[in-house]
Amino acid sequence: MRAPTGAGRCYCLREHILIWHPPPSRGLVPRDRVKYNRERPTRRRRRPSPAAMTSSIPTTSRRTTIAAVLFMLVTGACGSLPGFAPPTDTPLPPTPSATPEPLAAEVNGERITLDEFEREVARFAAGQTSLGIDLAPSPDDRKAVLRAMIEERVVVQAALSEGLTVEEAAIARGVDQARAARGGDPAFSEWLAQSGYIVEEFTLALKRQMLSRALTDRIVEGVPPRGEQVHAAHILMSSQALADEVRLSIASGADFAQAARTYSQDLSTRAGGGDLGWVPRGWLAVPEIEAAAFALAPGEVSPVIAAADGFHIVRTIERESDRPLSAPALEAARRKALRDWIDEKVAGAQVQVLVALP
Repeated sequence: MRAPTGAGRCYCLREHILIWHPPPSRGLVPRDRVKYNRERPTRRRRRPSPAAMTSSIPTTSRRTTIAAVLFMLVTGACGSLPGFAPPTDTPLPPTPSATPEPLAAEVNGERITLDEFEREVARFAAGQTSLGIDLAPSPDDRKAVLRAMIEERVVVQAALSEGLTVEEAAIARGVDQARAARGGDPAFSEWLAQSGYIVEEFTLALKRQMLSRALTDRIVEGVPPRGEQVHAAHILMSSQALADEVRLSIASGADFAQAARTYSQDLSTRAGGGDLGWVPRGWLAVPEIEAAAFALAPGEVSPVIAAADGFHIVRTIERESDRPLSAPALEAARRKALRDWIDEKVAGAQVQVLVALP
């Protein structure tokens, strides 16, 4: 805005304040423009006035200069008035960051997104349907799926830390084999879509699987194929009173195998007189039976043992400290070794479950 003319005031551009200035006198002739009669007596020259000292400046320039000086004085005064501070640059608000993707879990800093988890649950449900189990995944199923995903991350991280790698050519061959197994590209693409995969995700999943297999193979190969074993037999009964009676009859000379055929409720061993065969450590499903079998000397019979499934009487027939494991026993020993290793790794990992699971 401009300052109103003819009023002797100026407009403060910075704070919108009108400051009064007295109007300049009009009609006065500057002293330096007064003409004197040369015939008059010479007068003593006086010291020129401030106005005369500036008479050499053109009128227009003088006005411009005065206006500039006044503007600087006024703007300076506005800045020093109480309550009026010079304007400052207002900082721009920070650029909003992208909303973080929801997570299901973190494993040693590696994220498992909620979307990945839900798609894995959907694959589990599809697998159940293909087996004729047409039920929605239960809360326990969801927990098992997330546990499997966490375990896979732990195993892959361990494999990478040990320097294991998978060649890209091997991964490409795996993708080609999966494609061929489903009848070529159209059927393979349809299967990927139904399984919630794109090719890149399937390739990454295959790479993780191959890294896991490389490490787990190394672990199970470390299980010795030989070890201490006992040849044992047992009798299972649901009543402690009956078990005590049978135990007393065996102690009195009754045949153990015949008592098993008569009284045992374990249908898998009853016909064979309760014979469990050669048993390595970690093979039996009931730990109380295994502990008793390895604690007895050959020919000894245990007292009645209470367990979750009933009451047992155990007999150790013979023992060997270094006997080859049967194929099923070796496979069981390998599974147990792998399970123990994974459980130990998961227990030592930094795991955060970030999804609500009932």
